Amino acid sequence: MSALRLFSSIPSSTVARHALTRCSRGALGRAMTRRYVSETSSSPPPASPETAKPSSPVHDMLKATLPFVNEHGWSMDSLMLGATSLGYPSVAHGLIADGESGLVDEFLKDYRHQFVALIEDKHASGQLEGLSIDDKVRMFTAMRIEMMQPFIKQWPDALAVMSRPSNLAMSLKHLGDIADDIWYYAGDRSPDMNWYSKRASLAAVYSATELYMTQDVSPNYTETYRFLTRRLDQAALVGASARQRGNRVL
Repeated sequence: MSALRLFSSIPSSTVARHALTRCSRGALGRAMTRRYVSETSSSPPPASPETAKPSSPVHDMLKATLPFVNEHGWSMDSLMLGATSLGYPSVAHGLIADGESGLVDEFLKDYRHQFVALIEDKHASGQLEGLSIDDKVRMFTAMRIEMMQPFIKQWPDALAVMSRPSNLAMSLKHLGDIADDIWYYAGDRSPDMNWYSKRASLAAVYSATELYMTQDVSPNYTETYRFLTRRLDQAALVGASARQRGNRVL
């Protein structure tokens, strides 16, 4: 059974959407707050990433480098091997600026394009018909987690790169983009005051699940998808409790 089939077999809570409205504290929450204020004053949240350029030298360099990542990590060695595999001198690794940081950055940009394309394919084929926003949030989150499987054992190295102070803004942007895309394509496009809190909360769930996956040794990462379900359900209980308290006050 595929990971997505396993995940989709788990019942969706009727309060899942409200679960993810809980605000995440810290840097991510503040970043998403600023993003909400700056981007919702005139229009709903942005939809999809910029158009990909699959024939660009940077894209070619990324694709040539990725086969070396599992052995050599998110490193200059992988970049140099990618350059030589294209017939370039090893110094051509500079096609991807900023070394390891640039490699991770370009990878996440490319995966964002791939993720959106997967969602659009499901929409075009009718696979999303009849699904609620809650169902689609769960499905898309599991899809995005599943995309990490080929590189998950080396992903702690990438997380270390992204945790550098100079890369904090880049790291938060990519995490925010993942949550934004999931909510947007699930059908949540209203620019209300819950916009940033839902995305910050989902980003926290996604980040925790991705980290769990780096240590998961279960077949087909089944424990990772169970962990994701628990985190979403736990968030749902928090959201439901908050609403109940609010109703009692009213």
